[in-house]
Amino acid sequence: MRVIGLTGSIACGKSTVSDFLKSRGFPVVDGDQLSRELTQTGSPVLGEIRRAFGEDYFSASGSLNRRALGRLIFSDPAARQALDDLMAPHLESLTLGRIDEARAAGAALCFLDMPLLFEKGYDRFCDAVWSVWLPPDLQLSRLMDRDGYSREEAESRIRSVLSSDEKAARANRVIDNSGTPDQTFAIVENLLQEEISRASAPSRSRRSRSGAPAVPQTPAVSAPAAAPASSTDPPVLSPDQPDLLERPAPVERPEQAKRRPSRRKAAWRMPVWIRTTLIILTGLVLVGITSLSLMAGYLRRQSDQHEAEQRSIDNNYPLVYRDLIEANAAEYNLSPAFVSAIIRNESSFDREAVSGVGARGLMQLMPDTAEWIAHKLGVEGYSFERMYDPESNIRFGCWYLNYLSKLFLGDPVCVAAAYHAGQGQVKIWLSDPALSEDGYTMPLSSLPEGPTKTYVGRVTRDYGIYQEKYFSSPVSSPDPGDAALRLSGLVGKHP
Repeated sequence: MRVIGLTGSIACGKSTVSDFLKSRGFPVVDGDQLSRELTQTGSPVLGEIRRAFGEDYFSASGSLNRRALGRLIFSDPAARQALDDLMAPHLESLTLGRIDEARAAGAALCFLDMPLLFEKGYDRFCDAVWSVWLPPDLQLSRLMDRDGYSREEAESRIRSVLSSDEKAARANRVIDNSGTPDQTFAIVENLLQEEISRASAPSRSRRSRSGAPAVPQTPAVSAPAAAPASSTDPPVLSPDQPDLLERPAPVERPEQAKRRPSRRKAAWRMPVWIRTTLIILTGLVLVGITSLSLMAGYLRRQSDQHEAEQRSIDNNYPLVYRDLIEANAAEYNLSPAFVSAIIRNESSFDREAVSGVGARGLMQLMPDTAEWIAHKLGVEGYSFERMYDPESNIRFGCWYLNYLSKLFLGDPVCVAAAYHAGQGQVKIWLSDPALSEDGYTMPLSSLPEGPTKTYVGRVTRDYGIYQEKYFSSPVSSPDPGDAALRLSGLVGKHP
């Protein structure tokens, strides 16, 4: 059975897709429904919530006042984290139990409908993830119309979770819900056919422990009978047969041909201690020669391994468009090694790379981000097609990295995380004392587990490799206190 995660930012239409899947007969594990089950009157979880938040969030009948609690957690990150920590073990246990029930029922596909699929790490239970997407202006309008929120309250709720674009960037498939319901259902139907074909694909043939296809045992074959004796072999005579083979009589050597004892004096015999010493010295020489041979072989293998590693680095860490990278890094006061690491992880230096959500070029810029940067740079006659041009793409990307560096005081972990997950998400993390001690910086180990932490780890690792391989000279800057200099703090370090 394949488990498909279904997610989407608030008011993007995830419930519409979920209801369609249910109407098609597929099992759907609904995270919101499970949360409601856990907070129904009589649930032991309510007691924990009452102890943590008090009576103000309960009605006179003892039921949970969901709207009041919702206003609290969407306005107070600490309260939201406390509720998440309280609910997490109960929700995970119930979710996995429902997935097991679908598997036991023989379902080919099971959908995990979770609005916070990525944020809470539930994507680790999924074989693939679908994200329902809307453009930001349409998402805001639908949320205000659906729930009657003011613009400020709706924007606060949207900012409290990953944006629609960020979730789409992490998903395997994106469902554009900006059209009519029939258009959305047509997209979902195509994705269903794709997943059904994967679920029904035949499994591979079993292989033996050695990796070769298993071969059936064959019965043992008995050894052949002994071959008859060759005709050239001498006959075997029985005792009563006459001696057919006459043996010649021995010939006596003549006296003059007999060997006589030597009349020379007895040869000198080497003393035992000398013979023993020579044997020991010979053994030591052989041991020395063997040790030298082994050492030479070890050094040769080390040299070959180093050359192989160097070839691997040369192949896996190319540096294309170096002149453009160095020129723009200098203009925007960045480390060229950091820019190179971003490009490697975004596009592998493919100038025509296009992501599933429409990001383009070497530094994978989204249409709205690129248009905003073009406005800031005063670029006339701008069009998104220019993002296929390495010169424009690297210039825009370096400007954006400089903007993030100033915003997050040059902390490389925060800058890389914001480039991947968005500056809003990084600000939320920095406001959490459990993740950031000073509210300005955040170590890689403090990042929540997920795609962003993996991405930042790769960027900072590659940053050190590019610095050591291509930019070993110290980074210069006219202002030693500038935030961009902090981006050179990882030089030579490989996390």
